[in-house]
Parts: sequence; structure tokens; C-alpha cells
Amino acid sequence: MSLKKLIPSKIPISLYIHLPWCEKKCPYCDFNININKSKGDEERLMIAIFYDIEDSLRYLNGRKFSSIYFGGGTPSLVSSKIIKKIINKLITLQIIKRDCEINFELNPKEVTKDYLAEIIDSGVNRVSLGIQSFDQSTLNSLERNHDSHDSFKALDILSEFKSIEASIDLIYGIMNQSLSSFSSDLDTFCLYEINHLSLYQLTIEPNTIFYKKELRIPEDSVIESMESIANKVLNKNNLYQYEVSSWSRNKKYSNHNMNYWMYGDYLGVGPGAHSKITSEGSIKRMVKLKKVNSYIENPAKSLITEIDNASYDLDLAMNLLRIKDGISFDELKRKNIYISKSFKEKILEGFNRGLLEKDAIKATSQGYKFLNDTVNIFS
Repeated sequence: MSLKKLIPSKIPISLYIHLPWCEKKCPYCDFNININKSKGDEERLMIAIFYDIEDSLRYLNGRKFSSIYFGGGTPSLVSSKIIKKIINKLITLQIIKRDCEINFELNPKEVTKDYLAEIIDSGVNRVSLGIQSFDQSTLNSLERNHDSHDSFKALDILSEFKSIEASIDLIYGIMNQSLSSFSSDLDTFCLYEINHLSLYQLTIEPNTIFYKKELRIPEDSVIESMESIANKVLNKNNLYQYEVSSWSRNKKYSNHNMNYWMYGDYLGVGPGAHSKITSEGSIKRMVKLKKVNSYIENPAKSLITEIDNASYDLDLAMNLLRIKDGISFDELKRKNIYISKSFKEKILEGFNRGLLEKDAIKATSQGYKFLNDTVNIFS
């Protein structure tokens, strides 16, 4: 078997909708955002997204979206009426599954009872709240536009809505962040009995404001101590790591993100959105125009690159090996994920080095600890 024999209709597909506006650009953020929203821009972008979705129907091959993710930017800056219209459009096109997970990112500052009720009424059934830290001095270091009071208020409002799943975002490895303040963040999170946590280590990416500054981020030994604290505190509260940055209770995983890591397809619409689409004989990655006005004027235009056989092994490993419990070869076969002969040979190499299991695509505890080295086996 080769890439040419992949069957697109058997591969799950998700939808990502990029809403790019923010009040300000966080200094650690390298996402495609826009801080200049004018009157009428939301409607103009919505119309462009509608055109983009309809133009992209040819990529579905009879499939329906198993998950939808409204990301950004700050989606909660967009009117709930626009969100409802977008979801209704997808329903009208009959391209979402009955049990579709519909995710929505929220900034604590924008959370109100009315707004949350309105997006839930539109079909949103999972929210991700970007708290980052409960400690005000840590938030100041990150130069966030919300404060700790906003976070607690947002959580109190969220607790009134029992019908949806929720996830919290926290960051560690921040300048001047102490072990005790990080531990306190985790303890506070656990008090709310939310079933999912996305826990990200701060990385200083090129083209960010932080990259241009001389920042003193914690030493590796401190990072390791923070990760050890996370394991202890979260496991004690029945939350278990299932992916590099993801923890859940009762297997309340992010289905949308799991589709990424399981090498499913995804369609991205909106400025700068990314897609991975399997077609007959090839796998393509596509990126939309980044600037809001450019996208609105030409929403169908994408920069397209093809994943060839030479790069396929690494591309696959970079995703599958993020899953802590691994995945069996039988499961991959059921999902129509092609495993090459060279990929299997590299698994054996990783097994001999003590970094990979032999009978599944799974890193050992050592291989997971040094995941970059493990993934590089497939380069």
C-alpha cells in the first residue's frame, strides 16, 4: 500500500474556524491575529467564510464534520448572532454529525451569562477558557488583558451551565513564576472540578514581542520540577495526561484535538487557517491568506503543499507520538492511516534504543520524556 491507495471517505474530518480579532497582541503569541476590527467586519468575514466552506465541499468526499472549533484570535469578541449564523449554515448544508463536538474559545474578560447562554443555544457544547494563570503577578508577566478577578468571575458563570464540557488553559515556565505559585494555580483549577486541562509550557517563538526581549525564563531543572508537581497534583485529583499538553478526568478528551493527533483530516476556514486534506493519491496541506481583507476578497485562495512519501513518516510521527497511551496498528488500519515499511523499520530502531514500544505506535516513558529525540528517529 502507498499514499495513492488511501481512501479519503474513510478518514475522519474536523472543521476549524479562525476568528482573528483580539483587543491586543499578547507578547508570547505567534498566532495570526488582528487588533483592528471595524464596523461591518464581522458580517464581511462571515460571508467570506460561507463562500470558503461551500467552495471546500469537494474535499469532504461524503464525510461530515465530527468536530468544529472556533479559535482565534478571540472568538468571544465576535457577536453571538454571527456564531449562530455560522453554525446554522453548517446545519443547513448537512455537513456536521449529529454528535458533533462544537468547541469555542473564550477570554475570561468577555464571559457573560447572556453571551454563554446564546452560543450554547446556537449549538456550542464545549468551551475552552484561556485563564493562563490565577496569579495576578504571573498574568502581569504575560501582559494579559484580563485579571484574576475576571477568571474567577468567568468560572462562576460557567458553573451555572451544566450541559456543556469545559477546558481551562494554563501556562507554566513563565518568567518570575515560582513553584509555589504554579502549584497554587493547579490547586485552584482542581477546586472547580472541570474535566479537562490544557497545560502549556511557555515557548518564546520568533516573531513574538517576547522574542525581541532578553527574558529570564526558568531553568530546565525548574521546568522539570513544575512538571513533577503537575503530575502529583493532577493525578491526585483524578486527572491524567493523555497528550503532551492535555489532561482529562473520566476520558473527557478534546475530540477535535485528538483528530489532529490521530492524523485525521481537517478543513480550516478564516484568515491564515490551516488544512490537511486527503484526496485520491495525495495528502495536501493548505494555508489561507493571512490578512483579513485579503481573505475576505479571496476566501478560496490557498497556499498548497503536498506531503510526499519522503516526508510522510516524520509528519505522521510528529502527531501520533503526542498521544501518551499510543495507538495500535489495528486502530490505524480501521482509520485508514497508512503505515509505510520505512516507518515500521524506524519503530524497530526506536525500540532498540529504548524510546519506542515494539507492537504499537507508542513512546516508552523515556521516549516520551525526550519526545523530540524520539520523533527525530523518523526524519
